[in-house]
Amino acid sequence: METALFWIVWGVISFWALKTFYFSYKSEQIRRLRLTALSVDLAVLILFLLPWLPLNNETGWALVRAGHLLATTAAALVTLSAVFFVLPSSAANKAGTLASSAAAIVFIAAMINLMPTTYSLTLTVAAPIVAGLLLLANAVVALLLWQQLQLKERST
Repeated sequence: METALFWIVWGVISFWALKTFYFSYKSEQIRRLRLTALSVDLAVLILFLLPWLPLNNETGWALVRAGHLLATTAAALVTLSAVFFVLPSSAANKAGTLASSAAAIVFIAAMINLMPTTYSLTLTVAAPIVAGLLLLANAVVALLLWQQLQLKERST
């Protein structure tokens, strides 16, 4: 029953999102999508301050300072994405979309590398999971932004 409810809710949300953001161009939607993508990037960067590893409570920023390649790359891509979403040009926003999508992939690879075994999920180490889910959602937001930019280019 829960599965059916999930797919019904997911279908309604998907229908609404596609109807609102995919098929019709509005400059206000571009602004809102850019702001949403930027906000998610900033939220993920804040989550880098919380503990990530269950055994030693090391934060994402501690991993970056320690030189962990994947964590550093993910942080750099999220930061780069945020910078690109601040800029008003279409090319910068498309570059932000690419950086955001790459950040989601690199971030998940970093988490698999850092925590390859099963562990008990607690609130103290939920930050990387929340950050990963936010990055995946942000990839969708960024792709909807890209679509809006394409519609804008076609209409002009």
